[in-house]
Amino acid sequence: MKNAMQFKAYIKKMAIEKNISAQLVLQNYMLERLLERISKSKYSSNIILKGGFLIGAIVGIDSRTTMDLDTTIKALKVSKENIKDIFEEIIQVDLDDEIKFNIKNVDDIREKDEYTGIRVSLEALYPPLAVPLKVDVTTGDKITPKEIEYKFKLIFDENKEITILAYNLETVLAEKLETIISRSILNTRPRDYYDVYILWKLQKENIDTGTLKQALQETAKKRETINHIENYSKTLEDIEENQNMIKQWNVYKNKFNYASEIEFIDTCSAVRDILEKIF
Repeated sequence: MKNAMQFKAYIKKMAIEKNISAQLVLQNYMLERLLERISKSKYSSNIILKGGFLIGAIVGIDSRTTMDLDTTIKALKVSKENIKDIFEEIIQVDLDDEIKFNIKNVDDIREKDEYTGIRVSLEALYPPLAVPLKVDVTTGDKITPKEIEYKFKLIFDENKEITILAYNLETVLAEKLETIISRSILNTRPRDYYDVYILWKLQKENIDTGTLKQALQETAKKRETINHIENYSKTLEDIEENQNMIKQWNVYKNKFNYASEIEFIDTCSAVRDILEKIF
């Protein structure tokens, strides 16, 4: 590891190369350091990567960044106490990279008064830098057919890769599609649309439509939204014409360079294209 000034210069250089903010590069670097510790810990067969960080690994950090790590856990009890103990062990894994982690908080995640998991707030330390990070932990997620061993190429050391458990591509896409259709015009996360668009654009050849259909049906069944999925065409019409959705998208595309050339209708067309192919 370089000294702090060299490290900052390296982060800045990568930010310019990738056309994203230095803060996002720094956070993604620290998340990668944490992920490698997970892969080397005794919990590597229990923690499954999903969400934005996985999507960024699939499509490239210059096409998708995130500020937290989304995971699901299998074969372990999910409680605040247990998750805290697990992460206390994980952050003790020594990679000789001079990064230290502190756990700041472990809280329940609640959305609309529903318990959805545990959030671990951490701080990655490389003096004088202190970088806040979050890891969300859920349990009981439906992965169709099952999680995969994903060869994660380190963004900051391209000659090295680590093996982690992760969602398969079809389940990543299925969860996004289910959310888009079931939440309809109430969805306040434009990144769901971007993720479907970019995964379909860059990974279409690697997506098995039969598995995707099954994954979407299983996800909708678990979330009790099968009827929404069956009526996707009308829902998409409502979404495409909704001015608030378009406005939200425009805010998102102006914030992230990688989305700046994409119109909201393009993302909706990708959603429709996928659903028409599998139904």
